[in-house]
Amino acid sequence: MSQHRAAPLRSDLHEHLLPSTFAERGAIVPFTTPLMSNARVRKDWRDRLELVISGFADGAGEYVLPWDAAADVVSMTAHDTMLHEEVMNRQALDPYGIRQAALDVAKTGLAGPEVADAAARSAADDEAIKELNEAMLTLRLIAEIDRGRADALRREVGTSEGRARVREALTEMSSQLKLDGAAFSSLAQLGGLTCAVCVPDSPTPGRLRRLVRQLGDFRVSVSNWGAERLGVVAEQAGFCAAVAANTLRTAEACLAEFDAAIARPGRLIANGKGRSDQVQHLVGRLAWMLDGWDRVVEAWAEAADDNAKINILGSLVQVLPLLPRKEAEADSHRNEAQPPGTQGRRWVHTNEDWRTGEPDPEMVQRLEALKAKTL
Repeated sequence: MSQHRAAPLRSDLHEHLLPSTFAERGAIVPFTTPLMSNARVRKDWRDRLELVISGFADGAGEYVLPWDAAADVVSMTAHDTMLHEEVMNRQALDPYGIRQAALDVAKTGLAGPEVADAAARSAADDEAIKELNEAMLTLRLIAEIDRGRADALRREVGTSEGRARVREALTEMSSQLKLDGAAFSSLAQLGGLTCAVCVPDSPTPGRLRRLVRQLGDFRVSVSNWGAERLGVVAEQAGFCAAVAANTLRTAEACLAEFDAAIARPGRLIANGKGRSDQVQHLVGRLAWMLDGWDRVVEAWAEAADDNAKINILGSLVQVLPLLPRKEAEADSHRNEAQPPGTQGRRWVHTNEDWRTGEPDPEMVQRLEALKAKTL
């Protein structure tokens, strides 16, 4: 085993310092300006937007300022200026609203052609997965009265022709299933509502279900890596693994509840808005649980060697998406997710050019590349 030196930890962050709710924690906004790379948006006590920046200027804790004052404090890139305005205009405060705003701004090309291309692919993938998810829900409806036909159609659901045959089969069987025009509309709405997760047997999982799996891989990777290290970096790796494990347990429980809720889509579309609201709540809750984790797992995956992993750990321990107190599971494992502290300064500079005050262009490029992979 090798031992690596790292800056000392400063202080413990106790449970009472954790946010109470997801709304209090805020939603991650994918800015490319380095100082704002882990910023969140939320509402203040006067019902106005505010910006929460973790590790501002290499400091501990969080820096909070009014949303419309961000440009006076940080020199933002052109992309971030537009994204900042878009979030404010839309009053986007949840992961879904932020994602839609980010995709629209990314398509303009202000963060570079790679980010614009990634945004276009993400939008196309969203439409494709929505169509596939609706077909998978339709197959579950068909299986209620003809499992053999549903199984045969499932083998070709991955093609556009196969999905067309699924729709044709549903139309043919609508009288047997007692479906009217409103039910067909409800099925389409349910497909769109749940496509971020998708049914568990979908050949292509939804992005949130996929992120749960990636979070599990991250937990194993960082835990195994930390087990072979000593000192502060081992402690940091253990903390990252514990926070991931805590989030993973809660997310998997939410996912299981979601899977149970959509097991019989016929009941959902027949019982109107009440059951659909339950499913919508579960999708939204899962999105909040996983908000920010895509950037964490991607940053860890990009750290190719030990030195890179040691450096990135110093940043990750300050910005991990800790579960709010009211969302965390009340079990004995909860204490594992209490951070040992935050690390001292990890950057040589504050990610701004000391001569001009402009964002460090190299760091901006790294964040734009990360954005292209996490849209």
